[in-house]
Amino acid sequence: MPANEMSSPSHDEIREYLHRQMLSSVSHDLKTPLATIIGSLEVMTLLDGKLSEDKRKTLVSSALTEAFRLDYFITNILDMAKFEADAVRPRFESAHLGQMIQDSLSRLGPLKTRGELEITPVGTHDEIVTDPMLGARAIGLVLHNAFKFGSRKAQKSRGKEPPLVEVAYGMKDGYGFVRIRDHGEGIPDDQQVAVFDKYTRLQKSDQQAAGTGLGLTICQHIMRLLHGRIELANHSEGGAVFTLIYSDNRKP
Repeated sequence: MPANEMSSPSHDEIREYLHRQMLSSVSHDLKTPLATIIGSLEVMTLLDGKLSEDKRKTLVSSALTEAFRLDYFITNILDMAKFEADAVRPRFESAHLGQMIQDSLSRLGPLKTRGELEITPVGTHDEIVTDPMLGARAIGLVLHNAFKFGSRKAQKSRGKEPPLVEVAYGMKDGYGFVRIRDHGEGIPDDQQVAVFDKYTRLQKSDQQAAGTGLGLTICQHIMRLLHGRIELANHSEGGAVFTLIYSDNRKP
């Protein structure tokens, strides 16, 4: 058949392709941390009493890190199912952006210890009406990516070593904002729309875990529910900048 007569993939074919991609993604991301957890516990069991304290602590730390990672993957999968079923309803109340950032950090587990974090308030007012739990969840999803993909190597190649992740927050034109910048390689222009699609993974080096590809999709769902939005740009000096813009949902 001539190339110009080839038919486009049908809706069912596209759905089947996405389904296979999803199964592959979920299978890999659940098996990898499980293998580390099981391996660490097996070594501790088989060599009980023979391991040095340092080796035991290393194995426990490795298992705990992967347990947090597994919890993150499963939470994202369950949250995505809730959003697709239209089962999430925001509860609006008074909230402070600074507290939402702190709440999001408390849920990051070992990730937040991998690099420095600089938080800068812009102005003195940060109170809005939103759903603080969903708002903090959105911040946490972006911070998770920033810590994971922020790169000391990229920083040093530019002759600088600022904090691995920079967060600024405040109010502008009646909206609340949280701006999160990492110092990684940035996101290519031709991937900046697709990065919010479900199960999309950026092409990263072998040393970087790509993740399930759900975090930014969930974040976008949350921001829409909160009548806000998420914006993405690359910083002129390197790294990606995500800005979460929160509507102040006060009744008129």
